[in-house]
Amino acid sequence: MEDRKKLGLKAAGLTLLPMILVFPMLAAAHFGPSGPAKVWPVLLYAPLAMWMQIRAIGMMFDMYRSGRDPVLIAILPLGFVSICTYALSGFLIVLALPAFLSTIPLS
Repeated sequence: MEDRKKLGLKAAGLTLLPMILVFPMLAAAHFGPSGPAKVWPVLLYAPLAMWMQIRAIGMMFDMYRSGRDPVLIAILPLGFVSICTYALSGFLIVLALPAFLSTIPLS
């Protein structure tokens, strides 16, 4: 049981840390109506956040047991938040991609 508690705390930390850091990253990137003014905060944050979410989902799958399980009450909402954060990070990469491509010198 102690192992599942440690996995749960690690999964919660890996899930919630990118959610906490998204607003400072948006402020550092100076997001506006036309996208980010600075691309590097997004390109540093988003892949790292997506990696953290994948690790958290993997840990939650390791914690899952079929049948009646009180830990399932924590796994389901945490997994949903993790998937939503993963999608948000992917969306931020897509929004920053045009600004990133415009900074590459072609000649």
